[in-house]
Amino acid sequence: MAADVAISSLSIGTYSAPRSQPLREDGKGASTARTGRGESETSSAAAKPTDTVTLSDAAQQQVQKLKQVDTNVRRHEAAHQAAGGSHAGGASFTYTRGPDGKNYATAGEVPIDASAESEPAATIAKMEQVKAAALAPADPSPQDMRVAAQADATKLQAQVELRRQGGDGGSGSAGGGGGGAAARAAAAYGAAQELGSGARRGTGLTV
Repeated sequence: MAADVAISSLSIGTYSAPRSQPLREDGKGASTARTGRGESETSSAAAKPTDTVTLSDAAQQQVQKLKQVDTNVRRHEAAHQAAGGSHAGGASFTYTRGPDGKNYATAGEVPIDASAESEPAATIAKMEQVKAAALAPADPSPQDMRVAAQADATKLQAQVELRRQGGDGGSGSAGGGGGGAAARAAAAYGAAQELGSGARRGTGLTV
């Protein structure tokens, strides 16, 4: 019997530019692009090549910041995908158009399957990988931490169920250890449920 905590799809890696970087108000971009690539705008005279557009010093600084944010966002999501393996989906990005007319990724997320498996042992192994995926980037976001906490709660529930079946939950000592583990699992489950209203089967969390 599987644990009663299941989230079919959580989003991890919800990442946006730090607020200290002045990227168009909240960092998600006043102009959101539908594609990952933009073309440089030219003057109405039109004969000027796109790579010779002259930018002010302030605009050049903003482009450099956007390039750095783009690199950080893509690295962050790639870390989630690499650690999540088959449980992680493809990354999606939010783009901001820079003063050079190009689009830069300023936020992103990766969906991950954090639902319980039919067998407790399989759930335990899966939750360990889900947690590893959530915490894979060097700078986990608050959403990443929520997913990791949910994975811990689901894993504890599965460990309790495994002990009830006579298996080895991975920890615990002889003589009454199961009761304490059950209490810890119940507490962790409750705490994880407090982290977001999406902690129900078939729903996801997005920040």
